[in-house]
Amino acid sequence: MGNRYIDNDEFERIILLYKEDPKTHEDDLVSVFELLIRNIVESFKFEVDPNDAKQECFALVLKTVKNFKPKKGTAFNYFTTVILNQLKLMYTREKKYKQKIENYIEIRKGGLDL
Repeated sequence: MGNRYIDNDEFERIILLYKEDPKTHEDDLVSVFELLIRNIVESFKFEVDPNDAKQECFALVLKTVKNFKPKKGTAFNYFTTVILNQLKLMYTREKKYKQKIENYIEIRKGGLDL
């Protein structure tokens, strides 16, 4: 696998090998997912902590890898969607949290001015 490119056939082969023998193929699976997650975070420029994004996306893809079936679509599309949805969730959650903090600060300022 190249530094930035993911070949879907190779990706699917690694996933299927991992599903058959996780211990033997774990490093290969982690390597390809690390590349995919990094590429998505960098390409879409999500305003999330990259380390948190990596951790949360890894946790999710490792849970969902058992559900992947090549006959239903490509691994690249399936896991890109999984990762993008997780990043959107993280971004929305972070945005709502920041808004709550800002609202709290505004309320506190209003109360102090009285």
